[in-house]
Amino acid sequence: MSALQKGNASQTGLGGFGEGSVVKLDGGKRLRLDDRVDFWPGTQAWQTTRDGPDGPAQGIGFTSLLAYLKRVREAEGRAVERPVERASGRQVVCNYCGRHAELHGGLAVYPDRKDLEDRQFWVCWSCDAWVGCKKGTDEPYGELADDELREARIAAHKAFDPIWQNELMTKNAAYSWLAEVLGIPGEECQIGLLTLECCRKVRDAVWERFGAIS
Repeated sequence: MSALQKGNASQTGLGGFGEGSVVKLDGGKRLRLDDRVDFWPGTQAWQTTRDGPDGPAQGIGFTSLLAYLKRVREAEGRAVERPVERASGRQVVCNYCGRHAELHGGLAVYPDRKDLEDRQFWVCWSCDAWVGCKKGTDEPYGELADDELREARIAAHKAFDPIWQNELMTKNAAYSWLAEVLGIPGEECQIGLLTLECCRKVRDAVWERFGAIS
């Protein structure tokens, strides 16, 4: 079985997979996309349920999964359509390439997340980067994040959140401590706003002070 690794998938047109293309199985632990690929959100693993033009395939990461589906669709002559950009008077620039970012609904970015249907995102498809907007607005919640930065922020949350979840500190005290460690103002100390370098410092700082937290 061939394995497709994570990378820049040029996710243009994720919203074009169409209504009903994502089906939840096993209580949501497994998703079936386009009636051809099974995806496990918990492990980010995926594998085909029926062969594509190049035979069976598998991989790790939602990005590589959607890249595979996009390629299969194109080979079958039913290419994924580019989602229509939403109108906005706000100008947002991709911090990776400097091009204009587009405003889209949540399902264009996360077609498997019905809970994000009412959210908006600023997206740069060519850089595979996006950022969510503050609820009910088109104001971006920080800068766009690519796949590497998104994964780093997830890892930072996994390292940091158990501090207050296990009541080793209150949540406010934990964030105050983290801001001091990172050398940033308290109001800027939100993991969703941290840089790649700061995310890596979070994991190291938590380990140094608290060790392994279950």
